Parts: sequence; C-alpha cells; structure tokens
Amino acid sequence: MNVSSQPASAGEVRGHLLRRAREVRGWSQSEMARRLREAGTGRYAVNTRRDGIWYWEHGRIPDKPTQILIADILGIPVETVDERPWPEWLSEDPIQRPAPRPWTLLGAAQSLNEVAGGAVDVTRRELALISGGALTASLFAWITADPVAAGQITTGQRIGDGALSRLEERARVLRRMDDADGGGIILSETASALALATGLLRDRRYSNAHGSRLYAVASDLARQRAAALFDVRGECADGAFETALRAAHIAGDNALGANCLAFWTVSAYNSGRLHDAESMATAALAAVRGRTTPRIEAMLTSRRARARAHLNDHRCWADFDRAEELLAQADGHDDPDWVYWFDQAELLGARASSLRDMGQPKPAETTFAQAQALFAPSWLRTRALYLTRQADVQFAQGHIEQACATAGEALELTEAISSHRSIAPLLDLAGRLDAYAVPEARGFCERVRTVLAA
Repeated sequence: MNVSSQPASAGEVRGHLLRRAREVRGWSQSEMARRLREAGTGRYAVNTRRDGIWYWEHGRIPDKPTQILIADILGIPVETVDERPWPEWLSEDPIQRPAPRPWTLLGAAQSLNEVAGGAVDVTRRELALISGGALTASLFAWITADPVAAGQITTGQRIGDGALSRLEERARVLRRMDDADGGGIILSETASALALATGLLRDRRYSNAHGSRLYAVASDLARQRAAALFDVRGECADGAFETALRAAHIAGDNALGANCLAFWTVSAYNSGRLHDAESMATAALAAVRGRTTPRIEAMLTSRRARARAHLNDHRCWADFDRAEELLAQADGHDDPDWVYWFDQAELLGARASSLRDMGQPKPAETTFAQAQALFAPSWLRTRALYLTRQADVQFAQGHIEQACATAGEALELTEAISSHRSIAPLLDLAGRLDAYAVPEARGFCERVRTVLAA
C-alpha cells in the first residue's frame, strides 16, 4: 500500500470509533440506546433512541454528561473524556486495544500467533498436507516452485537461505500486488504467508541471523495485512499493527518498525484518532532520524505532515518542505525494498491532499495534476484515489463538468481493483453531484450506481 488515504467525510470519521465500539460488542443501535438510558437512571436523564446513536455515528457530538455515560457502559476510564476530544477517547476501548504483552521475544511470538490465527503446522513431511486450509493455492505453488525452499519447510531441517529468500520475495510481490489490485486481493495471501512465517518461527531451528530475517518478514506481512484490512474494511487494526511493531523490534530493525508506525498513522487519522496519528508519526521519526536513508526519513516526515494537516496544524507545510529536501538526497542510497513506492509523485499527492483538507482547492487541483503526470500506470489504486481527490477539489470550486470527467477516469480504474478506499469517496462524490441537473453529473451518477453500488 502506498498512499496517504482519502479521508472520509467528517461525519464518517467522527462516527467510526463509536460504531466499532458498538459492533464489536454485538449491540444494535437500539440496544446501545437502551443501555445508555439504564446507565443514566438516577444520574443523568438520557432519552436517546436508535436514531440518536445513528446521529452520533454520523457527525453529531453528544454532550459531556452523555459522553461520560458512554464511557461508563464501554468500560473506558471516565477521565479520558476530559483528557481527549470526542471521539478520540473512544480509542481507549479495552475490548479493541491489543492485549498487553512484554516487548520481548515471548511477547512477539504470542502476538504473532494471535494475528496469524493459529500457525501453520510445518513439521509434516508433505507440504500438500498443510496446503488445504492453511496455505492459499498461490502460496503453495510459490513455495513448491523452489525445491530448496520447499525442502527446508517440509523436511524438518534447519531453516536457511532458501526458505527465507522465498518468503521475503513473497512479501515483496504482495506489496506490488497491493499497488495494482488493492487490499482485497492480498488479504488471504498475507494471512497465509504470515501463518507460515509464524509457524517456522515457532517450530523450527534457525541461526540468530536467520531468525532476525524471519521476524522481519513476519513484521512486514503483519503490517501489510493490517493495511489491507483498512483498505477493504476501513478498520484501524491496532492488534495487527502492534504485532508488526513487536516483530520489527525483535528483528532489531528500527526502520521497519517506523514503517509500521507510518501505516498505522494513516489508519489512525482516517478513523478519527487525529492526535494518536500525529504521535505515531512523530515517534517513528524520532526512532530513525539521522540513522536511516533520506527516502525513509522523507516518507515518515510526509506521513507526519498528513497527520498534522488533519489537525489543521500549519506545521505540516514545514514537514512537507523538509520531506522535499530529503527526497532530493535519496538517490544512491541503499533503501530497503518496502520504501520503493515513495517518490516525487507520492509526495506531491500527499501535499495536494493536505491543501484540499485545509481548504485550498485551487492549488490542490494543480498539485494533484502534477502528481498524476508522474504516477506509474500500474499503480491503479493510487491513481484512482488521487483522481477522486482531484475531482473533489474541482467540485469544491464549482467546476462540475471537470469534476465529472476526472471522477469518471477514477471510476474506470476502480472497476479493476478491490479497495473500499477507492469506492467510498466516489460514492460520496456521486451523492453530492446528484443534486446537479447537468448531463455530465447525471451520466456520472448513473455509472456509479451501475458499477459500484451493486
């Protein structure tokens, strides 16, 4: 995944954390309203019904006494209501927070097993015996195509370069599949590869150097899976992101850990956790500043800039300028493969997105166009997202026909990928264009209903 995601509408962002807290408990809106009324008995009269919960999940803010009751029924310490704004204090929901574990080898292993959903049993002689439910067909074919790797995985011998290189290459390929096809295409693939890596870590022997590489590839796969969950379902998968961070820590790779935080930042600010996102990006920069390549530091600085733009913090422009300086120094350095995607096009797209978010549609439109001219044709999701944002700023300036044409280009790309992040903003834009009687708007809205709404 390689983009700073399209922000949801204000109502969607503010309501996301409340909806998650409700749904993870299996409560309907009516059930949550009932519990709130009961909690308020003798304390603070609440007459909320199902529609009240709906409004809070779509942009309205409950008053402070009601927020305290919400914290009470969710088991969140009530002091967080005063410490953090709505809805960010909802991120302290104990049911959704990762299980506390030590930052040790054991803690990382426990976390990986949990995220992998039960590791692959790699002690069997025949890989075919474990391929049915645990390995996807494509991963099975990938492994068996390399006899050395397959032999190391299936015969119980010490894990060496053959198996490790094959897994590392699989992680590399999945990153690029994500660029072209979106998160939906790699959800099962990352889960399968992560289960295999976790099983090897748990059940097999390896040198310290090979163990570090195994933890590093497990970290990257967990990060990819967490990012894909956000891309497809809009979830900020804290447990998977924290697992990725733990595995990077055991691998001794601070830059890889910072990359995990960079993607966690995107999921956080797009689910209403704006201050969390800025803190994550700042922590990532602090961990590697001056001790990594200019491209990595530029990417992390750009991520913090995006987080700050969501907070309407004008320090974002200094961050973007610094990222530009760092990127100009990037050539000739030995970058890890996972940062291949961060280039001038991505930096321009991030800056344009921040111009849009901070109410500057005209310069945003110009900068989006500059970014589009530089993106690789194969990066379908990235191009679709930024075209949609470009259409959004054209709409904001009243350029309805241009907005429809640009959004139509994004729609064509979206048909070929599996990314909720690409679909949702187009549906939102179509909803706003539906009020316009011009032929271009009617034609675009009809195409959206035909292609996406189904």
